[in-house]
Amino acid sequence: MLMRTLCVLFLVTGAAAHGQQAQEKIEFFETRVRPVLAANCYACHTENKLGGLRVDSRVALLEGGKSGPAIVPGRPDESLLLKAVSQLDPKLKMPMGGNKLKDKEIADLKYWIQTMAAFWPVEEVKAAAAPVTVSQKFNIRPEQRNFWSFQPLVKPVMPKVSDKSRVRTGVDAFILSRLEEKNLKPAGAADKRTLIRRASFDLIGLPPTPEQVDAFLADNSPNAFASVVDRLLASPQYGERWARHWMDVARYADGTGRGDGRLVFLGYGMARDGYANTWRYRDWVVGALNADMPYDQFVKAQIAADLLPEKDRARMLPGLGFFGIGPWFTGDDVVFVEARANERDDKIDALSKGFLGLTVTCARCHNHKYDPLSQKDYYALAGIFGNSGFAEYNLAPERDVENYQAQRKKVKVAESALQEYADASAIRVAQSLALRRNSTRKRFGAGTST
Repeated sequence: MLMRTLCVLFLVTGAAAHGQQAQEKIEFFETRVRPVLAANCYACHTENKLGGLRVDSRVALLEGGKSGPAIVPGRPDESLLLKAVSQLDPKLKMPMGGNKLKDKEIADLKYWIQTMAAFWPVEEVKAAAAPVTVSQKFNIRPEQRNFWSFQPLVKPVMPKVSDKSRVRTGVDAFILSRLEEKNLKPAGAADKRTLIRRASFDLIGLPPTPEQVDAFLADNSPNAFASVVDRLLASPQYGERWARHWMDVARYADGTGRGDGRLVFLGYGMARDGYANTWRYRDWVVGALNADMPYDQFVKAQIAADLLPEKDRARMLPGLGFFGIGPWFTGDDVVFVEARANERDDKIDALSKGFLGLTVTCARCHNHKYDPLSQKDYYALAGIFGNSGFAEYNLAPERDVENYQAQRKKVKVAESALQEYADASAIRVAQSLALRRNSTRKRFGAGTST
């Protein structure tokens, strides 16, 4: 009986010790190995599989890539992963971009390979060991091709309603149809005072003046309300009111520039570091709405105004601020490649959400889980922005620019002549002082101080 108890005790103690050891391995891996791989390797060696190598599972590391297995458990000296991060071989240096892991991080990876035999949590190994089948590849399903923003505009069929007397426009028919489905009745007609306030707040964001209210109340003509709407649509405040909605799409923020030597941080998006001319894009959007610019022209101006015909280009160029006044990440604390990638990501995000109704930037790291977009689609679009540069365009007429340049050239010539005269005068004064000094010394003796 005693021996049986002792055996059970040893078994329980051994199991507990084994469980504690396994927990310690998991903790070491999750706190000191996986974060290093995720922060420095996953960007290129997961689904991208650069060099045929993935580093997001033990199985993938053992299989390796074009150069062979990335790790050899128990033998760090033969593990290509450790050689790459140690950067002892000039032909094999990782991570990319000239960075190097800290000595402590390299030591942790060596300990993980040598002492822990490249331990990886069991559930991760099982998940990674599952073979990739054709069905797991990215395919757009038929129902995804019917995504709402892919559909062409069509004129819908007018729904039938019971109370046709309430239908004045097509919109009324759709609203009344849904109300009748729910056995609801529309609210009664608004009185004239309420009506003009609603229209005024909706179209220009301001209340009507007492004089405008009195004039509307006194106007009993059939077109009284239409006249109010026409007046509001013709108001400059109409564009200012409704441009705000597009400003949100364009992630717009007013900037003050860096002329005062201070960094102005206004959030991610336009004018992040402050641009002195953001107002030009803002005013262009306001003007486009007030001029009732057709939507196709509105879109073209913001994506490719520089490619429009010469006759339209000058008035459309400020629209390029949609991309041109986006964020630039500069300074000693940024990684160049990463900064440029983040700038492209912002442009893709603004373009896809604003014009396509898609969240394309989800595919920066993986195939989209909901929208019919692959990671390949994202980087194809990023390649377009990667091959697009910035250029300066004159917003003033060419004749004005030429006159300005000619006048500036005259000013430069005059400034040069003045500088030459000042320099020559300084030399003459210096020579005159030198002659006077020499004359004084001869008169009073070499040792005499003047």
